Amino acid sequence: MSELDALGRGLAVRNSVSLGVFLAVAADVKVPFIVVELAGRGVTAGAAATRWVLEVGKPLLDGFTLADKLIELGGWEDRLVGLWQEYGRGEVVMVDFQARLAEIVHALERWPTLSEGPVEGSSSGLGRVIGPGADG
Repeated sequence: MSELDALGRGLAVRNSVSLGVFLAVAADVKVPFIVVELAGRGVTAGAAATRWVLEVGKPLLDGFTLADKLIELGGWEDRLVGLWQEYGRGEVVMVDFQARLAEIVHALERWPTLSEGPVEGSSSGLGRVIGPGADG
């Protein structure tokens, strides 16, 4: 049973490693504004990915296809965490940090990349597509 807020809406627990990293990047006083912007785009992409999983992936994809997509997403999160750790240890210069962060954010913005046609009947309006083996 989910917890309810004062208005009776269900609350979802947010435990996102990538959200934490993107917020830490944005709050770092040493990063240039372009990096803060990338971090903000990363937060948005992460939220869109969560919505896609809940509104499209879980209801429309078979378990194996969804698992593959989640593993792919986890790989991008692992790269983000690794990059942030390298930055914290001083192992990556800002220009490389920015380029690698941009690559990760662009990948998250494009995720998921599935080859079938557009999802029909989805109330999310995300315009995502379902993949092979989708139940539907």
